[in-house]
Amino acid sequence: MSGSAIIAAQVDTQSQGARFGGPAGEEIALWADLTVENRAALIEKYQPLVYHILGQLPQVPPEERVDVISEGTLALIEAVDDFDSDRGVKFITFAYLKVKGRMLDYLRRRKPFASLDGAAEFSAYTRIIGFADRRPAQQALDSLRVAEELLRMLTPAEERILRLIYQRGYTQDEVARALACSRANVSILHKRALKRMRKIISSKAAWRLAFEP
Repeated sequence: MSGSAIIAAQVDTQSQGARFGGPAGEEIALWADLTVENRAALIEKYQPLVYHILGQLPQVPPEERVDVISEGTLALIEAVDDFDSDRGVKFITFAYLKVKGRMLDYLRRRKPFASLDGAAEFSAYTRIIGFADRRPAQQALDSLRVAEELLRMLTPAEERILRLIYQRGYTQDEVARALACSRANVSILHKRALKRMRKIISSKAAWRLAFEP
């Protein structure tokens, strides 16, 4: 069986559920009443996301780790303050892209010629969907909402891989283990998915406008 067929056959529960943040019901209650205490609780619950992303960046020198964590934590705090649950986007999706993007930007400033694992693919995905720190928060959230429609236009295998990577924070190695296929198959489908997204957007003026940064 091909890697694509293996991945397409996996149950949806592989890509559902809260990897960060704790029980969904508890988190909904915190967002519903965003007091100072609840804001602090959300930041604390998602702080492991910062360390998880740091673990995806093995090239970070030891002397830079504290600063990279600080950049990620500041981005997480901004994500909590800027998030609007009425936009129909999951917080983990917004936070993951914002935090990882900020950490990568810091590393690029400090080490402009360094090679960072997954950075090129991450940048390609965020460019395709029009997600960037420079955009106002509500526009960034809207780009994620429209991106949801675009993801549903991919094949089931492509959609599942992109959701695991960019909405759940999985590395390609983790996706391969979770879906019982090779990393090479994940990489091929990942690249194919990004190419298909570009083609969909370029084929229709309405899509180009929706994803314009």
